[in-house]
Amino acid sequence: MTERCRIALVGCGKAKLKHRAAARHLYTGNLFRAHLAEAEATTPHVYVVSALHGLLSLDARVEPYDVTLRGMSHEQRAAWGQQVVEALTRLYPVGAVELLVYAGRTYAEPLQAALAAAQRGWALMEPLRGATQGARLRILAEASRTRAAARAPLRLPALEVEQTPGRRLYLFAVDGKVVPSFSTVSRVRRASGVLEGYQRPEALAHVAAIREYVGGAGALVPNAVVLAFDSRVRFEPLPGADEGARHGHLVIPRQSGPDAPGFIVDGQQRLAAVRDAAVTAFPLACTAFIAETVGQQAEQFILVNSTKPLPKGLIHELLPSTTAALPAALERKRLPAQLLARLNLDEGSALRGLVITQTCPRATGKVGGKHFTAVIKDTSLLAAMEDSLSDGTLGDLERAGAGVDAMVARVSAWWAAVASTWPGAWARQPKESRLSHGAGVRALSLLMDSACQFLAQEGDAEPAQDAFERELALVRDDCAWTSGAWSFAAGSRRWNDVQNTPKEVAQLAQHLGALYRERRAAKRPARIRRKTGSR
Repeated sequence: MTERCRIALVGCGKAKLKHRAAARHLYTGNLFRAHLAEAEATTPHVYVVSALHGLLSLDARVEPYDVTLRGMSHEQRAAWGQQVVEALTRLYPVGAVELLVYAGRTYAEPLQAALAAAQRGWALMEPLRGATQGARLRILAEASRTRAAARAPLRLPALEVEQTPGRRLYLFAVDGKVVPSFSTVSRVRRASGVLEGYQRPEALAHVAAIREYVGGAGALVPNAVVLAFDSRVRFEPLPGADEGARHGHLVIPRQSGPDAPGFIVDGQQRLAAVRDAAVTAFPLACTAFIAETVGQQAEQFILVNSTKPLPKGLIHELLPSTTAALPAALERKRLPAQLLARLNLDEGSALRGLVITQTCPRATGKVGGKHFTAVIKDTSLLAAMEDSLSDGTLGDLERAGAGVDAMVARVSAWWAAVASTWPGAWARQPKESRLSHGAGVRALSLLMDSACQFLAQEGDAEPAQDAFERELALVRDDCAWTSGAWSFAAGSRRWNDVQNTPKEVAQLAQHLGALYRERRAAKRPARIRRKTGSR
């Protein structure tokens, strides 16, 4: 969609100077002055509309005159409106235009009629439509005071910490929605082959996730935003001892855009999320330092962002202990992570100790007097349970109101049946058995969903291990977990050529699913006879 060009038209006034002057100075009435100040403060293109001269630039020099639109006939006002619109179309021949008229209906009506006749698709707005002269003056005065307050420097309570001689750090809090009024982002780019800036573009999906979290109840963002200030920002200490951290106020001039006194070194995604969040305010902790060069800013940016990120596996292990609202991406993993922890730690679980996590490393022999036997990657089992919760047997249990215990029992029974069906392939390293491999874990989990669906249709809504063993027996002899080859529809594949990629996981899952459905359909009459007791 084309962005509209905004143009303000300020109606002339009766009170004028006695001599020739620029249009912005010729009219001396209080309402004209207030209209002009509002228009120039909020709109990039401003003109005067004169009853005698039509459209005037602000610097056009004009003799005083005594002509008003009120003294014109309807036809004369219509001609005046057409004259103004034609002058505007010569200045702005293409694009969409939004006209903001700061004048009474005597000016607005002929302009509106001329625009309709011209059929250019321009829009006409009257920001103060219906307001009396006194009301307009009050509204515009308040708007002027608000803008003046917004331009005033911020005075924020802060602590000054001198970490090394001459290098000071400032700690303070500020509403995240206010930060764009004094800070900008130094985007990394090349100009004429020279590298400028250091910040990468916003990660929109990451920003959206934080924005959703910030807009929810109980949101907490403890990570501090890191800002770099130039020398226009000053610290005013309060009287008192100056040992350690000094109390005082950080005075920050308000200037947005490239000339802002502050640059965002770390936290641009958090700030973008708060900026767009559906909240009136969201205070953020900030740390800042004075840096006159982009090089000093880039140095801190590299140091902040080169630290090793928190391992995903550790995040997954920590999720079950959390209760507060989390960003959507983590919220979706909380229940699967809880199930994974129970399956890996519960006594009696078929998967006890077999899942590789931060606290249960892969099988590497004897470490610290303990034997570690984990062989299944946590990410593979986590993804499998996410799939099942989305559109499988675990999702059915969740919708039925079953708790975590029932879900853990269902998955454990399935994998106990897998272990008894292929004992030679069970609990071996993925390089030795594709059953422990990500592809095998994902494909068998999808087969669990199919088996539960068929069993439920036959009245077995809570299948036990023996029921699952009968289902797995249908495909037992066609699986090449540790040797041989898979007989896929697209051709034969060596047992260990199957990889943990979406395409190959889907191929293995479709192969097992097709075999299972075909053989189950062939045995269905016998199953029905056994269920009904007929001979």
